Amino acid sequence: MLWWRKSKNFLRKDIEPDEIFLDSTNLPGFDRGIFEGRLEAPISRHSPYLIFALFVLGLLVFVFRLIDLQVVQGADFRRYADSNRLVRVRLPAERGLIYDRNGRELSWNEPNTRAYFSKSGLSHVLGYVSYPDEIPPDVSPQAKIGKDGIEKLYDELLRGQDGSRLIEEDVKGNVVSESTEFHPKHGEDVTLTIDGELQSKFFSIIERVVRERGFLAGSGVIVDPTTGEILAVTSDPEFSSQVLANNSPPEVLKSYFTDERKPFFFRALEGLYSPGSTFKPVIALAALSENIIDPVSEILSTGSIRIPNPYDPQNPTIFYDWKAHGFVNMWRALAVSSNVYFYTIGGGFEGQKGVGVYKIIEYAKKLGLGERVGLEFSEEKGLLPTPEWKEKNQPADPIWRVGDTYNLSIGQGMIQATPIQMARLVSTIATGGAMPRLHIVKDGSADHAVVEVGISKDAFRVVREGMRQAVQYGTATALSGLGVEVAGKTGTTEIGSGKEVNSWFIGFLPYENPRLAIAVVLERGSASNFIGAPFVAREIISWILANQREYIE
Repeated sequence: MLWWRKSKNFLRKDIEPDEIFLDSTNLPGFDRGIFEGRLEAPISRHSPYLIFALFVLGLLVFVFRLIDLQVVQGADFRRYADSNRLVRVRLPAERGLIYDRNGRELSWNEPNTRAYFSKSGLSHVLGYVSYPDEIPPDVSPQAKIGKDGIEKLYDELLRGQDGSRLIEEDVKGNVVSESTEFHPKHGEDVTLTIDGELQSKFFSIIERVVRERGFLAGSGVIVDPTTGEILAVTSDPEFSSQVLANNSPPEVLKSYFTDERKPFFFRALEGLYSPGSTFKPVIALAALSENIIDPVSEILSTGSIRIPNPYDPQNPTIFYDWKAHGFVNMWRALAVSSNVYFYTIGGGFEGQKGVGVYKIIEYAKKLGLGERVGLEFSEEKGLLPTPEWKEKNQPADPIWRVGDTYNLSIGQGMIQATPIQMARLVSTIATGGAMPRLHIVKDGSADHAVVEVGISKDAFRVVREGMRQAVQYGTATALSGLGVEVAGKTGTTEIGSGKEVNSWFIGFLPYENPRLAIAVVLERGSASNFIGAPFVAREIISWILANQREYIE
């Protein structure tokens, strides 16, 4: 055995380590667990190639998987990723409410829509809300905005500011987290000077008289002349705020747009009418202020005046009174509404000088005609015609004649005014020359704002007395016997051939301490009808006396 090993080692050039330690397995004390007594074998030369091949294989698997995720399934995973991002949710602001002067809700919020006071007569004032035709930058597509009336005029204030909440969702739509980004700022409330009950009653009276007496339409205004607060301003016909806010069927909306009476037309502010004899107080104030006539001086009314025609002496121009009144002074002329008296002091006749067209226009402007009252609603200016205006606008008959001044002196012809202007006019007469700033929203700063018109108190006193006598024995006796002293002036203006008329009334009460001023006009009724605007005024005053005496006490 030993010889074999020796001969084997002899044949080798070097001694292998395992030959040196060959018998180490027989030695005691080796710990095999820590590789004592073990020899290290060299790594195979094929191992690096195997490792490299495994690395390349792993890299290829990674690349193929990346292509699958990014290219093959990329669009799907992008959709999943998009659905997993943050979502901003609108927190709608609560729209502010609209109240009347007594704290009654006229417009408020319900779960599915804006709600409005159920009684009629308020739609032109309140307006309505609806989805915007073009979405403003600060308005959510889901939000409704004011489209007319107070809802539109005060939309930004009523609407407030929406808030927002950020919500994080996973790809399955589950909410992962959420947080409020901005809290909504609820809209502010708006309080009107309007009395909702009074306005609704006023409207119902006008609507009934229009329907029963064959008028086309009507409107009316009630004002506190001492503060300028508008207590009622209504127009018949009207639309329904609730119908328009509820996105009603197209046929319902079409009925509004095809109605020849134009229910969207706010006649109290946009309607232009010749004021007729309700303009005569303006002529009286101008004549007294310009010393054209003393109020006690009398003029004879035989039923007409005749102006010679230089081109045809046999055919003079005749201007009629509505009846022969005999001798009348200014008080009586206002009471019985004598046309001849006002023809004479307005345009002059025989030996009596007249105020003349330019002075008439000057005083009409002082009393607020020919200019907007100043409400934020759409409003017409009216028209105060002058010779220059006629020359420019009526080329077929451009010359201003004395007959034009006569017609102007009784509120006929080219002159036009709105009911709201006439309400301000009669308020100014009621206060003796202090023109109130009319307003419809309670804002504090506007209360009791007045402008002195610069006409003497004595002139106003005469006109007020003449209007009181109109109720006592003249054309406005429909307003007598009510239990409160009323002063007023009626007016009737012919339309076209004269078969149709507009019926006017302006007045104030109580006479000694005016608290209410009223203007009413009923449009296009039969000339043979004797029930008109004075009857409407009587009805609403009677209702106030029975239900809201606080307005006159």
